[in-house]
Amino acid sequence: MTCDKLLELIPDLVDGTLPPEILTEAQTTLPNCPDCQRQLEIAQRVREVLAEIRLQGAVNLPAGFEARLIARIQQQNAGIDLLDLSSRAFGVWLTELVNLIGGLLNLAESSRSQTAQ
Repeated sequence: MTCDKLLELIPDLVDGTLPPEILTEAQTTLPNCPDCQRQLEIAQRVREVLAEIRLQGAVNLPAGFEARLIARIQQQNAGIDLLDLSSRAFGVWLTELVNLIGGLLNLAESSRSQTAQ
C-alpha cells in the first residue's frame, strides 16, 4: 500500500470501518511511514477532543467540522510535530482550537438567548 493510499484511509482507520483485509494491509504499512503515523495520531487526537466537546453537550458541531479541522491543522502545520505537548506549534494549535470552541459557545448561547426572548 502506498503512503498516499494510507493517508486517504486515515478517517476510516480512526472510525474503525476498514474491511479486515485492508486494515491488515494498512497496519503493515503504517510502521514504515512516520508521516502517516503522525497524521493518524493527529486525527485520533482531534476525534478525542471533539468527542469530549460533544459529550459535554455545550456545542453542536456542524457536519464535516472534524474533517475541516484536521485539514486545516495539516495545512498550517505541515512538517511540524503537533503531538509534542511541549512544542510551540501545539500551543498555537490548542489556542486556536480553544478560541474556535469559545466562538461556537458564544454563538450557541446567543441562539439560546434569542430563542428564549
